[in-house]
Order: sequence, then C-alpha cells, then structure tokens
Amino acid sequence: MNKARSSQRSGLYGNIIRIGGLLSAALFTLILSAGCRYTAAPADLLQKPRIAEDKQVLVRAIEKELPDYSKLTLPLREKNMEAIRTLDVDGDGVKEAIVSFYNEYSTPELMVLRHSDGKWRSWVGIEQPMARQIAWLDIVDLDEDGVMELLVGWTGAFESSNVLELYTFHGKTERNDRGSLVLKPLESLPYSYAETGDLNGDGKTELALLTESHTNREMEEPAFQLEIYNLENGILSKIVEQRLFSDVNAYDRLLIGQISPRHSGIVLEASTGAHGTFTSMYVWEKRGLRLVYPSPDDQASGISGKPTMSNDVNGDGIIELSWVREAPEVTGVPYVDTVWINDWVQWDGKESFTPVMEEFTDSSYGLTMRIPGEWSGKYTLRKSKNDPYSLVTIDVLNRSANEKSELATLYAVPQKDWEALETIWKDEMKSYRQLFADSGNVFAVSFVKEAPQSWNETEKNTFGEMLKIEEQMASYLTIRNE
Repeated sequence: MNKARSSQRSGLYGNIIRIGGLLSAALFTLILSAGCRYTAAPADLLQKPRIAEDKQVLVRAIEKELPDYSKLTLPLREKNMEAIRTLDVDGDGVKEAIVSFYNEYSTPELMVLRHSDGKWRSWVGIEQPMARQIAWLDIVDLDEDGVMELLVGWTGAFESSNVLELYTFHGKTERNDRGSLVLKPLESLPYSYAETGDLNGDGKTELALLTESHTNREMEEPAFQLEIYNLENGILSKIVEQRLFSDVNAYDRLLIGQISPRHSGIVLEASTGAHGTFTSMYVWEKRGLRLVYPSPDDQASGISGKPTMSNDVNGDGIIELSWVREAPEVTGVPYVDTVWINDWVQWDGKESFTPVMEEFTDSSYGLTMRIPGEWSGKYTLRKSKNDPYSLVTIDVLNRSANEKSELATLYAVPQKDWEALETIWKDEMKSYRQLFADSGNVFAVSFVKEAPQSWNETEKNTFGEMLKIEEQMASYLTIRNE
C-alpha cells in the first residue's frame, strides 16, 4: 500500500476511534467490509454511508447489549475484515451476529446475538481473560455437520503465551463471574499462526497450526513445527506434524490449496534477516507432507533477499511461488537502490517449476508491471535518481556488444505537478504517453524511439520489437490496493 493511501486510511481510522461512539465504529466496519477506493476524495470518504434499516436495528441492539465503555475492534487477520458478522452458525436457517469488541477493561471478547420475534438479543459470549488482542478469527464448519466452529487466535498479555481456541456452537456453556453465559472452548492450543483449508482433497476443512518453542531466543535457536488437525465426532485430532526450517525470525504466512494441477499442499513463508523471506512448499502425499521446495538438502536456498508473497497470480486456482532476483547486468548498487524482479513459477507436480510470469513491483505506489513475454531475457531494470518522478528505467541488453541502452522510463507524477511537468516535456519535445491516474498521481511512460546507431541490424531489430509494446503499455500495469 503506498504511503499516501496508508496515511489517508490510518487518518480516517484514527478520527473514527476518537469519536468514541459505537454507531460510528459500526459504520466504519461497514466501510471496511465493502472495500474502499483510494481515488475518492477525503471528503467523500468521511461522508456517513447509507445503512439499511435492518442493519440499523442490529447496530442499535449491539449498542444496547455491549458493556459500558466498550468499543468494536477488528482481528488482526480475518478473511472478511469486519467487527460485525452475520451468518447462520447453529444450522437453524436463521443468521446470528458475531461481534468482536474490547470490553471496559480493554480485554478482547466476542458476543453472539440471536434474532427472533423481530429482535436481536445477546445469546452467548466468548472470552479469554489473559488475552490482549484477537490475532485471528475464522468461522468454518470443520466436521461438515451443519454447525459452525469458531477459531480464535488470542494474543497473550504480559507473560501469557498466544493461544488458539476452538469453539463449537453446540458446545458447553457456563456462567462467568459477571453471570453472563459464555461458550467453553472445545480445545485450547499454543500457536503462532494458523489457517484452514482442504489440504488432503477430501472436501473437508483441516486446521493447519504453526507453533514455536524456545526457552531463550538469545541463547538457542527456536524450533518451529507445523501441525495438521481435523475434527470428527467432536474430537480435534492431530493427523500430521512436520518439523520446519528453523533459521528464520518467524513464520508469518501460510497458504493451503492446489499447488499443481494434480496436487494440494501448503506454502509457508517466514521472515528472515532484515529484509528477506524464506519460502517452502509441501505436497500432501501418502497421508503426509513432503517437501517440494526448496531442496531438503539445501533449505537455505529458499531464502530471498526481498520480502515475497506467494499467490495464485494468474487466476488458475493454483498457488504460484514468487522467486525474487536482482535485475541482471546491474552491479555496484546499494540494497536500497536495487531493483528486484519477481519470477512467478508453478510446480509441475514432478521435479520442476514452470515459469508463469515476470513482474516488477514498486511497493511505494502499489504498482506492478508485468513483463511482456517479448522482453524476457533481453532487458534489465534500474533506478534513475537524476530523473524527477521516475520509478524505473527499462534498458535493452545488447549481449553481443556487452552494452545496454534505454528503452523506456516509467513515471509517477503528483497530480498537482503534472501540468507543469507536461509543459516542460513538450518544450523539450520529449516523447511520452500518459497511462492512467491513481491516488492523486499520474502515471506516464517515455519511450526512446530508436536504438543506438552503433548497434548491428540484429540488435536494432530486437530493440524495435521491444518498442512495439508502447501502445499497450497501460495493459501491463496494475495498481494493487492491498
């Protein structure tokens, strides 16, 4: 997320929290759940959205049921980031409401409300007195019995550890010290990260849990372990445990899904060093997990010099890995000025990985440039510090002469500066093309029209073929609003 968008969003959030009213926080929740467009003006973002009458009834009921001095909160991670969720959790065909909030003591809790006779009423609470935050929340039917399970990852307070608790909506309830009805956890497990998904292809959802164990991080290397669970007949059973590569800071991302056209599996990502990411891929095979990437004999080869995030980049339902490399033929550049290229690859289900796409990403603007196939192996990228507003310069490689020459430069120009800069470029007779505007910036590209005269005809033809992308350049660029 670019700095301008991040600042705008955090400012909006801060204003709403300071208002202090429950209704304002609920409205903010609805904005988040609907998504926001950062091209909107700040005044537009601050306007109160329209809310349907049934939602207003729910908000008023929540306001009445919550303890005094409470405020809504969002988990740090959830599939649908919202503080008020409505879905049928007990299988009776009527939706319940699950609300996450901080109580009057700034301890996170969940409250479940039922709807009957046209009214919303508090049904049961979910609490963990030793927690200071809800790190993760997932509502899923693990055992396929029509009744939802609730998974809550609590961040421990003070010296207490992080814990994952599993609740079922036909589980036992009890009264807390305030006399309120609360749901007892079916299981409580130490954890550092968790995710759910159909790992073994049986149509049911498994729970993948990451744990970290160490007595003193300064004195010994921590041990990381992946555990896989399923729920049957009200019993959570561990079906697999896998020791993980330990030379990392922490595992902080996990994906479950198809990893080849014929295989399902898990992709894990961990932070390492100051900037890097360690990525590993396991396939579900013979009722267990087998390491596919990196090589079991050289797990350190899975470390990249830049943070990466694996994903289904081409929309085919299969998770691709992002292999990061420095732009070729660029030497003597400090880390802060290094330009990185993402090679997206897909496992072939055997021994190899097939290239899917090459990309350049500028995280400060959320801009991604897909590299045209015609450029593959013939280009490099560099930063141009002396060119105002430039993001990256694309050079054509002349390997026979061990030379390179500029093909194009991408620019991000603040909207307020665009008219003046455009006048300068026109006076200089500079060739440029305005591509699109986003988040108060104009994105443009300037192509060089001819190859160096000293190049031979073959190299000039290569330059000319790469130049043909100019008219379609906008189609290779994407702004990602994560």
